Amino acid sequence: MHAIAQAAVDQTPPNCRVSAEQAAVIARHADILESLGPGIVDAFYETLYAHEPTAAVFKDGERPMREESLHNWWRRTVRGPIDDQYWSWMAMVGLIHVIRRVTNPMMLAMAQFVADYLDEHSDRLELDFDEEQRVVEAFRRVAAMTGSVITWGYDHAVSSSLFEVAGMPEALLARLRDEEVKSALVSARKEVTRN
Repeated sequence: MHAIAQAAVDQTPPNCRVSAEQAAVIARHADILESLGPGIVDAFYETLYAHEPTAAVFKDGERPMREESLHNWWRRTVRGPIDDQYWSWMAMVGLIHVIRRVTNPMMLAMAQFVADYLDEHSDRLELDFDEEQRVVEAFRRVAAMTGSVITWGYDHAVSSSLFEVAGMPEALLARLRDEEVKSALVSARKEVTRN
């Protein structure tokens, strides 16, 4: 997981990553941020359960367990450290999402949801405006990087499992994929041009 997470981080431009200063801003306000956790968790799952495609991901009776998982993520995020181990955990979440059939659009939307929730409730932080904005921006970076690392872990899990199942060299599988995507792109361009 570490190598997968590191690959995702390495592909992200440095000025788009969570900086040490942003991680420090989050850690500096960990107590008040952690107190927002129950509201985030409740709003998060109310949103998921209110939408049929995302609600379908869950089994009956599992909401308390899922809420606890999200609360643990929130606590770990605000308490830190946001380091290699943290990003490795996020890469593993990508694998879990494959098994659970949580799609990348679902995950990316909900990562943004968390950042938006914090922004909308930032007055509860009771900080001066500049510090409040630093916290909000730090969480926007965390949400973006979390989405990037989870997506990369998800995509890596899917492609490497296809490689294993097909039993062909990964480079050949990639070339075959690229040819199919080129063909799909030609069709897509025609469709977009028609409409």
